[in-house]
Amino acid sequence: MKFPIMPDNIQTVTTLFNSKISSVSPKDFSVDYARIDILDETISQINQIVEMVKQGKRLEGKNYTNGNLNREI
Repeated sequence: MKFPIMPDNIQTVTTLFNSKISSVSPKDFSVDYARIDILDETISQINQIVEMVKQGKRLEGKNYTNGNLNREI
């Protein structure tokens, strides 16, 4: 498994991403806005992701995870 690391040279913040694409529904939270981090997805994948978020859905399948939201930790 690979965990991409993205340094930000402007704010000196480094982000460690999950090995799978994290996908949660905005409906799972009481939020007015959602942020989408795009790493190396194609335009087609980006459009699909944006549409799913706008619909309040999450991406499903072996390439996606919702992290620990459904598990007690």
